[in-house]
Amino acid sequence: MAKRYQQQGLSGLKAKQTKTKYGGKFKLKVLNWRKQHNTSYQTAALHFKVNNIGTIANWQKKFDISGVKALFVKQGRPAMKQGKAKEGNKQPRSPSELSELEALRLENRALRVENEYLKKLKALVQKRGHLPKKGKSSKN
Repeated sequence: MAKRYQQQGLSGLKAKQTKTKYGGKFKLKVLNWRKQHNTSYQTAALHFKVNNIGTIANWQKKFDISGVKALFVKQGRPAMKQGKAKEGNKQPRSPSELSELEALRLENRALRVENEYLKKLKALVQKRGHLPKKGKSSKN
């Protein structure tokens, strides 16, 4: 904090009201600079005016685990769409997604048919008097 105060003055100590979002190029630039200069997270944070040292550490961890692509992944909740998307505006699905979706729809339909069949069978058996209707059980 003292170094941040020396470099940026009082404005460097003030808490930011909004969360700063950094792009993938900036993150990569910070990590490359840190590696080239063999510096600490704190020094890199001061150099690039990133308030939270842990932010750079998180970028490094993501980079080490998943590579460069991890730095470009948008975080947070996706933006809300205005109105409902129409059926024709959906993005085309891959063949594997389509086949899985079709298989799930077929399975769903088969289960619905089976469920209806069992309901009708139960009603028929009850009608003939072979199955007692739901009620109190007689346990003595």
